[in-house]
Amino acid sequence: MSEQNFTAKDVTVAVLNYNGVDKIPDLFASIERLTTPPAEVIMVDDGSTDFSTQWVQEHHPHVRIIAFPRNTGMLNVVRNASLKEAKTDLVFILDNDVVLLKDCLEKALVAMNTMPDATVCITRAVHEEDPDRIYQDGQLLHYVGASPNINRDKTIAEADTEPRLSIGWGVQLINRKRSAIVGWFNEEYFLGWGDDGEFNHKLNIAGLNCYHVPASVVIHKRHTSSKRYFSAVTNRWRFILEMYHIKTLFLVSPALLLYELLLMGFLVMKGSLGDYFRGMVHFAKNIRRILAERKKIQARRMIPDRQLIGSGDIFVYTDEFSSPVLTVGYKMMNFLFNSYWQIIRKLI
Repeated sequence: MSEQNFTAKDVTVAVLNYNGVDKIPDLFASIERLTTPPAEVIMVDDGSTDFSTQWVQEHHPHVRIIAFPRNTGMLNVVRNASLKEAKTDLVFILDNDVVLLKDCLEKALVAMNTMPDATVCITRAVHEEDPDRIYQDGQLLHYVGASPNINRDKTIAEADTEPRLSIGWGVQLINRKRSAIVGWFNEEYFLGWGDDGEFNHKLNIAGLNCYHVPASVVIHKRHTSSKRYFSAVTNRWRFILEMYHIKTLFLVSPALLLYELLLMGFLVMKGSLGDYFRGMVHFAKNIRRILAERKKIQARRMIPDRQLIGSGDIFVYTDEFSSPVLTVGYKMMNFLFNSYWQIIRKLI
């Protein structure tokens, strides 16, 4: 595809918010400081009860607010609302807990205009308390349906600098018309693992490329997030069944079985095994819709799985390592999965 020629005047910045009145002042201030101001700024509010919308109306009256009457708890519904409401070809969706560097949008636009078949450009995130250290970087899907621990907590100097195919996180510059081919974000995914990555992965499968852009940087504010075991379980199995080619499913099945056994053991130690079974029951109840979505995704396939999945150490929050047993088990798990990948990767 030839180079595109988008400018900031083709961009709507969309802030996705729920009860973020303590965070959004810094975010909106950073939007005002962008070297390339967007055509429009909107905020899609998911039923906040902390007067977020009133604060924006008072301090940033030019911002158009789309407010849900009550909290949906489904972030993909909010993401899709921003894509529907935008008046421009590109939408820069933002979580409410980030601050943009001045050239963040400018760098994302450069990648959107120059990278082959670019449909989405995803930012790098750095820690608020240490902006030289990476919080979130581009991800390639681990073949067991997990996130590899790519560049987490590395310094910027230690990390790669070239854009690459990726599945991302909540800050993305999206070509809304091109991405509409895949139906935007799947609103049946719960907030948790895979809720944003499913959108990027199905685009990559269709050859509508999603790129991690290291030059486009946001600062991520530290906050405590709940461990969403239920959503991680049901989202992960939905993702695997919708996205993987049948041959891939067959080849990775031994590793998937081992991963399930290890995951169940981990959740027993955490006292959260019930979340696992609730997630699997929800997955089973929705199997017909999942298979229908799989059919559509596979019909659009242009890129084989071997170009989109890989291996590496699986990302786990450090506070999950509450015992030496878990630490040793984590290292053994990664060794086994990485070794098995070397056996099957050329067959996928």
